[in-house]
Amino acid sequence: RQIALENSIPENMEAMADGDRLQQVFFNLVDNAIKYGRTQGRVFLGARPREDGMIEAWVGDNGPGIPAESVERVFERFYRVDKARSREQGGTGLGLAIVKHIVQSHRGEVWLKSEVGAGSIFYFTLPRAS
Repeated sequence: RQIALENSIPENMEAMADGDRLQQVFFNLVDNAIKYGRTQGRVFLGARPREDGMIEAWVGDNGPGIPAESVERVFERFYRVDKARSREQGGTGLGLAIVKHIVQSHRGEVWLKSEVGAGSIFYFTLPRAS
C-alpha cells in the first residue's frame, strides 16, 4: 500500500503498562490505519507527557476519515463503519473494542478525532512510569 510510517514517540517515554498488551494496542491501531487509509498515505505515531501524570499517545492517518455518526460507535464490539469494505479487508470488528478494553484496564482513556476526507487520529492515555 506504500504507506509512510512516521514514529515520533520519544525514546525516553515510559508508561506503567503490560508491554505485550501495549504492543497489541499499537498493532491494532497501526494495522487499521494502514488497512483503511489511503494508498500511498501516511500513518503517524506520537506521544507526550501530560501534567496529570499520564502519557497521551496517538496513531493517526490521512485516510478517508470516519463519519461523525460513527465516531462514538467505533469502539463497540463488531461495529464496522463501512461493512462492505470491512469484509474485503478481513478482520472481526473487535480490534478497537480490544484497544479500549486494554487501555481502560490500565486506568487510561481512549478517544478519536476524525474529519471525513482528512483522516483520523486515535488517542489513548496510560499512567506514566515514575
